[in-house]
Amino acid sequence: MRKLVPKLFVSFSLPLAILISLLLGHYRTDPKTVLEVVLSAVFPHLIHSPPETVRVIVLLYRAPRAIAAAITGAVLAVSGAALQSMLRNPLVDTYILGIASGAGFGAALAIAFLPPTVPVELVAFCFSLIAFMLAFVLAWSWGRGGVIALVLSGVIVNAFFSAALALVKYLAPDPHRLASIVFWLMGDIGQAAFWYKIMRMLAISLPCILVIWFMRWRLNVLSLGDEEARALGVNPTVERGLLTAICALMTSATVAYTGIIGWVGLLVPHIVRLMLGTDNRVVVTYSIVFGATYMVLADDLARCLTSEELPIGVLTTIMGAPLYIYLLRRASGVWR
Repeated sequence: MRKLVPKLFVSFSLPLAILISLLLGHYRTDPKTVLEVVLSAVFPHLIHSPPETVRVIVLLYRAPRAIAAAITGAVLAVSGAALQSMLRNPLVDTYILGIASGAGFGAALAIAFLPPTVPVELVAFCFSLIAFMLAFVLAWSWGRGGVIALVLSGVIVNAFFSAALALVKYLAPDPHRLASIVFWLMGDIGQAAFWYKIMRMLAISLPCILVIWFMRWRLNVLSLGDEEARALGVNPTVERGLLTAICALMTSATVAYTGIIGWVGLLVPHIVRLMLGTDNRVVVTYSIVFGATYMVLADDLARCLTSEELPIGVLTTIMGAPLYIYLLRRASGVWR
């Protein structure tokens, strides 16, 4: 009963956050009109169509942006929850495996040197997967895919691609392209706020999220340690490799469209654990919902806090760093 209120709060937070997102913007819209727009899109023959201007703003700008933010937050949060439990490390998320630096290098390379006909998202996605595969191969070659080997290999690959990214920015021939690289690296949900891009993100992210959700009870076994997992009939190396690859795949598909958005995968799982406990069957489920809510609200702040839109990656870092310090102090007993 004590956890019922937090569960209800998290469950209803996402639809409420999306509704708030549909209302917010420089063009004022009232809740009744927004509701009419949504209902007319679902039931076009039953609901009177609202003004075309409001309909375009809600359905073509605000709605896809809110959905893109929700997908991004869900992917980053569930990946962080899975990796933190599986690797038994509260400071781990998918970015530690080199995914962000690989995607950043790929995007910078495409923007600086490749023709505009080459999609930046495709190059970023390919290099993020290459970075992860390098980290995984290194971990397997000298540590047989163990926890420490995987984390250290990710740190090495991350450092390599970060240096390569700095070199690309230094050699960028056009200052306008350099500015585009810097802006992409700060993160922007607006880059993914198109229905066709959302469909592409969902095509990869949704199956990956479902696989992790169905395997969430196995995270409890993996968090016990390798010897205990083997005693319970689980091969920790295979399971860890599969789950890590799934997290890397869906994070790569997300980062390729939104740029680098940090701290979500680190912060959200800790908040969920403090509210609902450490059982991964619960943590994974509610991390998906709360991560989506967190990102939708963060994007609302990014586009409405000032007259100019703020880079969401910068905003999530400013929000996340002090809160994460507080959460680590509160949750230190959970990880002992």
